[in-house]
Amino acid sequence: MKHPVFSAGLLGLLFVILTATASVSDTLTIDEDAQFSYARSLFEAGDYPQAAAEFSRFMHFFPGSEHLAAAQYARALSLYSDGQYPKAGKAFSDFRRRFDASPLVLAAGVMQAQCLTRSGDPSAGVILLSNLRLETQGDDEAQQLLLTRMAWTRLEMGDLPRAEAAFKATAGHVDRSCGYHGILDSLERFKALPEKSPMVAGGLALVPGGGYLYLGRYQDAAVAFLLNVTLGLAAAESFDDGNNALGALIAFVGFGFYSGSIHGSYTGALKENRLVRESLWKEMRHWGGELEKQRNESCLGLTLTIPY
Repeated sequence: MKHPVFSAGLLGLLFVILTATASVSDTLTIDEDAQFSYARSLFEAGDYPQAAAEFSRFMHFFPGSEHLAAAQYARALSLYSDGQYPKAGKAFSDFRRRFDASPLVLAAGVMQAQCLTRSGDPSAGVILLSNLRLETQGDDEAQQLLLTRMAWTRLEMGDLPRAEAAFKATAGHVDRSCGYHGILDSLERFKALPEKSPMVAGGLALVPGGGYLYLGRYQDAAVAFLLNVTLGLAAAESFDDGNNALGALIAFVGFGFYSGSIHGSYTGALKENRLVRESLWKEMRHWGGELEKQRNESCLGLTLTIPY
């Protein structure tokens, strides 16, 4: 009686092993469409590092896939979205070399230029965009896209006259929701911003506190006036009393404060002009960032979505 029970136990154990083996086999099977969809879902969920890793996995397991170019572009885009701009730039550059006949090659070049700009080298980004314009002569759609990107890149680097020219050239070709007319209005406001003259500020500072008064820094003006006048009177009194050494020391200290007031007024005018302009410049750049968060590709000239 024990043998049938023993046999039944062996059969049960064998069934469990076969079932587990089949389950493991199913787990290890990687389906092409499922892998791409999984990587895309990570990207859309904002898990960009893991999305980049999964697109790399797709490229490794399916090197002959018709979607290989889309996967490599998506990997580069995931790195860009994660803020890894140098790595993303290299990935877009690799894409251009490997898939030079792909419809995405221009988009990859534009994104590579954007990576250069975001990495702190907008001049290199402009050079790459200019080269792409030469390569796409005769293609009106490509030229328009590149001019759009050039406008934003010029704005990013602070080359506002050329940015304005590029925005004017493209404003009629994009939707009004892109806000180009608002940017052009801001650029006009930028040019009309009142400026404090550093030379006038420095000249008025010859009268203690005058330079700060011109800049609207009334407390600094009062302090500079009282300090310089007080030190001047103290030095004069010391000389009158025959205490030349003390008078010379006070005069030396007073001259330091006096010259510092002149220098402070001059540099203060420069700083005030810069701060006023930086505020408006950052406002315009912020709008570009908002458009990118919305993945508004036509407004920015960027391809920010996975193409498959």
